[in-house]
Amino acid sequence: MKLSYMASLAALFIALPAAAQPSTRPMGPGPMPVFADFDGNGDGRITEQEFIDARSKRIAERASEGRAMRGLSQALDFKEIDTHGDGGLSREEFDANQMRHFQNRPMPPAR
Repeated sequence: MKLSYMASLAALFIALPAAAQPSTRPMGPGPMPVFADFDGNGDGRITEQEFIDARSKRIAERASEGRAMRGLSQALDFKEIDTHGDGGLSREEFDANQMRHFQNRPMPPAR
């Protein structure tokens, strides 16, 4: 029993330095944004400017983290997401777009 404990402890000390090294590979997809991330003033509706600002902020954050931005070129613009054509996104329009985007999102390469 003592020997297996010592072997486990030795394996842990060997693995720790490797685990502490920063990854040089771009991280996979991050969490999907939620409505509140885009509704800057919290009024329950996303304007085109709020949408542009939130998307730009998200892209900048992901780029600074070194994340891959697969699928960005296929992302719909505001007018394509505004299915009601009223100049604002409801929670339902936003969530429907997020679901479409999630389903069409390229999978990261297998490790």
